[in-house]
Amino acid sequence: MNTLPILLETQNLDIQVPGRTLIKNLNWVVRQGERWCLLGRNGAGKSTLLRVIAGVQKNNSVGKIDWLGKELQSYSADSLAKIRAYAEQSPVGGVGLRAIDAVLAAQWPWQDQLRQGADTQLAMTALASCDVAHLAHAQWQNLSGGERQRVSLAACFAQNTQALLLDEPTSHLDVGHQIALLNLLVTRSEACQQTLIASLHEIGLIERGFTHALLLLEDGHYIAGPISEVANTTNLEKSLGHPIVKAQTSSGQVVFIPA
Repeated sequence: MNTLPILLETQNLDIQVPGRTLIKNLNWVVRQGERWCLLGRNGAGKSTLLRVIAGVQKNNSVGKIDWLGKELQSYSADSLAKIRAYAEQSPVGGVGLRAIDAVLAAQWPWQDQLRQGADTQLAMTALASCDVAHLAHAQWQNLSGGERQRVSLAACFAQNTQALLLDEPTSHLDVGHQIALLNLLVTRSEACQQTLIASLHEIGLIERGFTHALLLLEDGHYIAGPISEVANTTNLEKSLGHPIVKAQTSSGQVVFIPA
């Protein structure tokens, strides 16, 4: 029996957009320290679900979302920001904004608790962990897509929240940075029981550190559970709509690839 504390729970939750329901009757429990990947076809509802549970998009349909046993709607913006950090799929920044400014801005819920200068130190540490410390004073508009993605992730890391909600965090990243990011996420999760919920398109990364998966199906249904139970070729094919094969690298790493 799993005795880890429940961090996030949804009950009978429908995720809708105008004209259709993306996810039906989602009953989902996410516990402290778990690392969930969200998988599904384009338009299946991965990004919408992340925005709804993050509280950045209102959900007008039925269902309930609880963080730490309290309804999402009962949280103020700053109190919710201290529980979860959210990084969108295509981060944007204003003209003249530097990379370090984006990370410092993300620390606003904690400003009253930080010593003078500690916010900058935390920001630089977070940028270094994402291999962009050398770009701290670079203008946002001059960063590549991958560099913007890593700065956005650094902004999440600098908040030290209980949960990270990441929308396609490996998009725009080269292979080396994809693996480095996943290794960092696993290390943080195991060191301080930080929870991760991330949407993903790179199915070859599923087995590289995620403990659980939520597979969204075309008809609004879903499959959820531990990676060892739900991440198989049959379920992945149902979710992604394409034949999938399971393989193993020379080092023993299990990977899923399109057939």
